[in-house]
Amino acid sequence: MVRVTMVHGLVLLVALLGGGSVLARDLTLAEVHPPGHIMVQSEERLGTRLAEATKGALQLQLKHSGQLCNESQCWAKIKDGSLDIARVNMAELSKDLAAVKLMSLPYLFRSREHMWRVLGGEFGQRLEAEAAKNGAVVLTYYDSGTRSFYSSKKPIRSLADFAGLRVRVQNSPVYKDLIEKLGGTPVVLPYDKVIEAFKSGEIDAAENNTPSYVTSGHYKYAKYYSLDEHSSVPEVLVISKKAWTSLSPAQQQALKEAAVDSSEFMKKQWADSEVQSLAKAKKEGSVITEKSQIAMSGIEGYAVKLYSKYITDNADMETVLAILRTK
Repeated sequence: MVRVTMVHGLVLLVALLGGGSVLARDLTLAEVHPPGHIMVQSEERLGTRLAEATKGALQLQLKHSGQLCNESQCWAKIKDGSLDIARVNMAELSKDLAAVKLMSLPYLFRSREHMWRVLGGEFGQRLEAEAAKNGAVVLTYYDSGTRSFYSSKKPIRSLADFAGLRVRVQNSPVYKDLIEKLGGTPVVLPYDKVIEAFKSGEIDAAENNTPSYVTSGHYKYAKYYSLDEHSSVPEVLVISKKAWTSLSPAQQQALKEAAVDSSEFMKKQWADSEVQSLAKAKKEGSVITEKSQIAMSGIEGYAVKLYSKYITDNADMETVLAILRTK
């Protein structure tokens, strides 16, 4: 009788999990951020939801603080199937996914809501198809805010305000060209050298999202923060095709739903951190220029001139124009 009951229980478990050959396993998720970070909190929630949905058959082993790899290495491991899941910045995928290069163009998205709508449509399907060709399945996206300019000299309210500014940028040809088009001088510097560069006068301005503007301490040296939102590129949570195909359909569905749930949680946490960061910056003397106070048409007009330089394929240009037309 005991044997029959045990067999019946196993059959029931298989049915619950969709008949897959794998009844219980761990999935390893690599993350570079430390405990307490919004990303880590969101991934911990993912693990909890996944375990609940699969009745413990799938357990998430979260390896934070770069224990397994940096983001570039993690993406390589996802592609070759030696790592189950990773959260990486979309920029790490740009060498392999043409769609990501398009997403990185300045002023492509009017808002984050616009970006989420685009990712939920045909463009998102293209991005996911390109990821699949590289051995990865997109589970969800995480918010990473929008990047805006901040200056130690003056508020940036129009194209004319860029004249003469030495602006720190990442080592990106697109953004080096953008600053030149706007009338400034691009200065490529590592992130950890920005404060010293402000102190020495090597730079007059930089750009980043609001929480980073505050947590980095940059707001203490560049009190003029202009919310032009020139870049909006999310993080992406990917699973290797090898790990994905080892799961039953029911397990895949449970993982996907848990990932989307964690993304919604993360968006709320990030939005709260933006409000708190902006409030702290204002309290300590930062002068915030809202997007509505910036003469965006002149700035965006110069930026869009870059598109023809970096988009040589007619189909890609049509894709970009379709994104710009998306409501």
